[in-house]
Order: sequence, then C-alpha cells, then structure tokens
Amino acid sequence: MRNYFIRDRRLKSIEERSYGRKKFTQILPTAHCKTREGVFKAPVYDISSGGAFIKTSRRLFIGQEIAMKITFPATMETHLVTGEIARISSNGAGVKFKILYK
Repeated sequence: MRNYFIRDRRLKSIEERSYGRKKFTQILPTAHCKTREGVFKAPVYDISSGGAFIKTSRRLFIGQEIAMKITFPATMETHLVTGEIARISSNGAGVKFKILYK
C-alpha cells in the first residue's frame, strides 16, 4: 500500500491492485460458494482475473479455501473457480483465485 497526500494536507491511502477490477452496480452476479464448513450464496460486488469480493455475513477466515460457481446475469455465463479468503471486512470477504475453470 502506498500513501498519497491530498490538497487539504490529510493523508489518504490508496491500495494498489495487481489486476483491474470490474465493479458491479446494478445486477450483481451470484456466487454459489462451498467451503469445508458448508455451502451458501453470495452476491459478487467486484471481480478481476485475480479475485473477487463477495458480500456475505457468513463467518469466514483468512486462508480458508473456497470453491465458487459464479453466474453473470447479463450473459448467463458461469465460471467455476477455487481460491482462498484473502481479506475480511464487515460486509464480506475478498477471495484470491487459485484456479479458474471455464
């Protein structure tokens, strides 16, 4: 993470990402998720070729393995991915993809 100054002298942090993200604003794709602890559905807030952020209140932990079947409503395409939980926030989890199946 790098820090940048803005005009009113407050410090603003901007996270550098390895991959460009696509943020969904209208119809969110749905991820059908499976972990060792169970299965659940979660809307996908944003996605890139390296990972995704899913909105969920499910208790997940960093490093936890997850498999997801993501369906994009605009095209009805489905992608299968495996990954691990890379970060947790109050409204969801960031998933780092390991394998993408088409």
